[in-house]
Amino acid sequence: MLLRKLFLVFIAAFIGVSCAQQSETTVASEPEKRPQDYHPVLYKVLEAHGGIENWEQNNTLTFTLGDDKHTIDIHNRRVRIENPNYTIGSDMDNEVWLAQDSTYYNPQRMRFSHSLMFYFHTMPFVLADDGIIYEEVEDKEIKGETYKGLKISYEENVGDADKDQYILYYDPETYRMEWLAYTATYFSGQQSDNFSYIKYDVWNDANGFSLPTELLWHRVQDGVIGDPAGGPRVFTNTAVLNEQMEPSFYAIPDGAVVDSAKTR
Repeated sequence: MLLRKLFLVFIAAFIGVSCAQQSETTVASEPEKRPQDYHPVLYKVLEAHGGIENWEQNNTLTFTLGDDKHTIDIHNRRVRIENPNYTIGSDMDNEVWLAQDSTYYNPQRMRFSHSLMFYFHTMPFVLADDGIIYEEVEDKEIKGETYKGLKISYEENVGDADKDQYILYYDPETYRMEWLAYTATYFSGQQSDNFSYIKYDVWNDANGFSLPTELLWHRVQDGVIGDPAGGPRVFTNTAVLNEQMEPSFYAIPDGAVVDSAKTR
């Protein structure tokens, strides 16, 4: 009888180990991308800004924009924006939340804006995401300089605004990003050819990565890029870190207003 019990314990332990090994195999991470997995032009631009392989080895990006301190998980894109009057965040379930003691911040804008400045600030690295379609476009003369361009669009149901389009204009010699043209379709959900233009003019070395210190929006009239439209957006205290924040840092706090993922 004792031998039979020992035998059953052994079998149960064996099955448990086998199931654990099978589970580990099932959740194994996908193989990392290789240089040939990226569009060749984009890869050269990424190299000019510090390299995508180096970028993927880090976990957290932080920066300050005005009174907002942004913290972003590079890999799963969880966000936390801390302001004296409110806090905005997003969790793993793609739910965006807003915590405040007043009506200072409009909850209807929190999903649109929670990762907007992160996206602009982290160009060109966010353009290496999955689900992106690339197309080389004709050279464009802007302010007397000629730039080469790479157009970015999205596969259906990728992100909150899959109708958005971007054109990355880069220096043909250095491959450094110089301008970004983009369309905003979040609220309309409709394709648009009305491009806005941002000059990526001042750069900062953040732990070996070239990220913008200033972004300057320009007026556009009949497709012609004119003077700056106001002052620059200035980013300070930018850091790319290997450390990863605990999931609780991005978790929805009690009493927060929550906006679940939109379906377009």
